[in-house]
Amino acid sequence: MAKKSKREDDQDGRYRQILFELMHLKEKDYDAFMEKLYAALSGEFRGMVHDSSPVEEKLKALWSMIHHFESKEEYEKCAELKKMTEELDKTN
Repeated sequence: MAKKSKREDDQDGRYRQILFELMHLKEKDYDAFMEKLYAALSGEFRGMVHDSSPVEEKLKALWSMIHHFESKEEYEKCAELKKMTEELDKTN
């Protein structure tokens, strides 16, 4: 098994940190949770949309986010999330 590079270790650490923060926020501040999740998915962790988890689960999560941001009238975020669902639909 190949040893991970420093960059991969840093990214894994950042990923774990984000997950921990998200789990905490989901329980305490749902709006902040959605904002943080959106920032991660539209930024540094954009590629996670194409990870090995089931497409149906990812679509369900993305649509949940779209509905949340629609209720907040944050339509730019909805549009970006919709693009992600379309990418997933193409691979499905």
